[in-house]
Amino acid sequence: MGLRLKFNLILLAVFSAGFLTVGVVAQRYLERQAIDDAERAALMTLDAAVMGNINARTATAMGSRLVEMKIREFPADKVQSGISGVEGEAIARFKDSSNNQISDIFISSSGDKRLVIARKLNSIEDAGKIRIASIDLIPILATAKTALTTLMSSLGAVFFAVFFVLNLMLDRLIVRPIAEMARQADAVSIGDFTIPEFKPSTKDEVGVLAIAFNRMRRSTEEAIALLKSS
Repeated sequence: MGLRLKFNLILLAVFSAGFLTVGVVAQRYLERQAIDDAERAALMTLDAAVMGNINARTATAMGSRLVEMKIREFPADKVQSGISGVEGEAIARFKDSSNNQISDIFISSSGDKRLVIARKLNSIEDAGKIRIASIDLIPILATAKTALTTLMSSLGAVFFAVFFVLNLMLDRLIVRPIAEMARQADAVSIGDFTIPEFKPSTKDEVGVLAIAFNRMRRSTEEAIALLKSS
């Protein structure tokens, strides 16, 4: 296994581990951030509806300008009347909670995720009602997935650029000089001193090794010449 292949395998292993780690962390972060943004938009819409005394239909139209949502109102005692779907589950959970508001992700009968916020209305005319904002998370998560794809594609492009530059530097600064010294060492080992000396182009460790190799070659050539003359 050559030096370049070993280097590339190690580089690919390190990048793959880092790529997967960044992908998992970024996916969780982007999805959580998208859901939090949707929740803030729903809460802002619900607050504005209460302050402006806006009905559920108007609040839905207003909230949909921020994120696609549906706002409905139900009498609190209707939990016994069998409201179906995620709204029924949200009302049931709200009735079991001591808080005036709940916010959670529910799974619909079709398997879709929906963010549902249920809040008890305290105004005199709406007393006893529960207002529910339901947000379809499919487009929300799709946006997060698009952002993740863009991020990972950019990261992959950066890696391949770095991979190319590192391989180019490895080839010119390490692989080629060492391969040439190996070729000359093989020639010297059979007594062939006709090949020109290796000319180091850098002053780094490879350049120092080349100088030492040339010195050893000259010493070997002189020693062989002395042996022949004697």
